[in-house]
Amino acid sequence: MAPSLSEKLSTAGMLLSATTKSTFKYAVHGPRLPGWKLKNQLHRDLFYAFVSSSTPQIFDDSALDTIDVQAIGAEMQANPLPEKKLNAKQGIYKVLGIPAKQVTFETDKFENIGVGKDGIVSLIEKDAHEDGAGRQISCELVVATGAKEKLKQHAKEDDKSLLTCAPVYTGENILLYIHGGGFALGSSAGYRHITCQLSESSRVRVISVDYRLAPQNPFPTQIYDILVVYKYLLQQGFAAQNITVAGDSAGGTLAIALTHLLRFIGSPVPGALVLLSPWSNLVDTKPSVEANKDYDFVVLRPLESPISNPRLLYKPGQRLTPEIHTEMRDPLVSPYFGDFKNFPPTLVQAGAKEVLIDDIEALVKAIDEQNPGNPDSVVFEAATDMYHVFQNFPDYPESVKAYASIGNFVSKWTTS
Repeated sequence: MAPSLSEKLSTAGMLLSATTKSTFKYAVHGPRLPGWKLKNQLHRDLFYAFVSSSTPQIFDDSALDTIDVQAIGAEMQANPLPEKKLNAKQGIYKVLGIPAKQVTFETDKFENIGVGKDGIVSLIEKDAHEDGAGRQISCELVVATGAKEKLKQHAKEDDKSLLTCAPVYTGENILLYIHGGGFALGSSAGYRHITCQLSESSRVRVISVDYRLAPQNPFPTQIYDILVVYKYLLQQGFAAQNITVAGDSAGGTLAIALTHLLRFIGSPVPGALVLLSPWSNLVDTKPSVEANKDYDFVVLRPLESPISNPRLLYKPGQRLTPEIHTEMRDPLVSPYFGDFKNFPPTLVQAGAKEVLIDDIEALVKAIDEQNPGNPDSVVFEAATDMYHVFQNFPDYPESVKAYASIGNFVSKWTTS
């Protein structure tokens, strides 16, 4: 349901109030962190005001009998991130439908994948038995100007061949992007500014997946949709080593989980991973959540809350039993607990002052320690005084540096 006029006015008033307070504090007390300019403080405070007011304050399961988790999810999604426009100088894009029915799987390969087995097999069988052409997974293909220039010698029929899922030439690199949003929010259109920057810096085409959102579509729906798109790219002729899988926040969770899943079922893994502020451990709370709460806009509700994002993803509406808590440590839910030995080369970027920084550093340590003697297994870059997914703001000097680093990393690890 679209927000009413009164709700829109209320949101506008809340943001105006947050802007006034943030600007006043900056003028009187100076920046909250040494590296912040006014726009950094405004961005943090406005995002925080919006996020913290978007859902009710529910801290434990005592409220489960009086709330409708599905309705709360739908209410959250009623105010989506605005579509990010591209002008002709930035690049081109096209919305595509990936036919799920055309991607086939051997269901016995999923026998030993853990808690996602029954759900994924059920989703595979449902798609296989759809009438007619079946379900389409909406994706967006973005080609920034730099990538377009690099590919134009191979393109046919002007730009048309650049806006399909088939390789433009043998050995072409492509980047599969998984947006964030806590598993319950987000879209390719809302993250187009990021995918365009990734395409520009890496000089490759980027395909972003509009996976189905929680809680209406609980685990493992998201990872299944992404798996279908990845396998479709292979089916179209892309080699696995030419695919970079990237994601931010919860999208980073899904990027790592996808790679675990591919290894479980014996499918080729991507040539590289790029993770922007990944959330890899959904069950444990680290000290940085409290220590950095004044510097980040992310609001992490405790796992005990039935409307915390991990609970919206995994068995939404159910009480947090010891069994469910244990299940949420499965590598497909919390990929930090997976096996990283011989994992694809991974670039991890984070804001040094984000609430997830302890979790992110633990992930980097796990990858590094499980690959002794291999300094290329993981590259970690923490931007001073920055918050969660600071790359959302491409004009930040830290973001310019981050995107350049991503471009170099993708070029190094995916062969052309």
